[in-house]
Amino acid sequence: MIHSVGPVILETILALPNVVAVVWAGIPGQESGNGLVDVLYGSTSPSGKLPYTIAKAATDYGTSIQSGDDSFSEGLYIDYRHFDNAGIAPRYEFGFGLSYTTFSYSGLTISSLSTSTGSSATVPGGISNLYDVVATVSATITNNGTVTGAEVPQLYIGLPSSAPASPPKQLRGFSKLSLAAGSSGTVSFNLRRKDLSYWDETNKKWVLPSGSFNVSVGASSRDIRLTGTLS
Repeated sequence: MIHSVGPVILETILALPNVVAVVWAGIPGQESGNGLVDVLYGSTSPSGKLPYTIAKAATDYGTSIQSGDDSFSEGLYIDYRHFDNAGIAPRYEFGFGLSYTTFSYSGLTISSLSTSTGSSATVPGGISNLYDVVATVSATITNNGTVTGAEVPQLYIGLPSSAPASPPKQLRGFSKLSLAAGSSGTVSFNLRRKDLSYWDETNKKWVLPSGSFNVSVGASSRDIRLTGTLS
């Protein structure tokens, strides 16, 4: 049982012969005890997902706490984006979480990209249509087990080759579905123009790159179940 505000290296703990599972309980509140008993005794199926990567070694993160000014030389390559780009296997990846049931993913649907919505006038903070929805992604999630549970499908996007170097995939949405045993539900994600754009440092503006975007939907950053493209 671990209460922590951030990732902790678990290798020495996991190496103990009597440790067969880890319950990552986050930051406890007044109902911490009741909630944990419900999970441990099986009356509630756990459905949490990690909001950060748990590495096998502290050096795997590629960054460290700085004293004084920080130039942020890591750029976009932090947490799972760094691990993906560097090909480092984590202990538990961003978005990971187990349940007492299992879920399958199917029926990936990707709409056509529409960039004609709204005005492109320049306004304070960017362009006026930066937050217009330009595409949607949906998928069907099925509870294949024998107990009620909740799943958190996650949408990741990879920018086309016409964009500057960027992480292989970046989180652009997630949604939690509670499903009875044997039932299915649909999750839908709206993609805004900003979600598909990059910041042009030279020209100080957001740019929507041309080409094919990689679309991935999965149970975590490393457990991708469905893939497609958006052109």
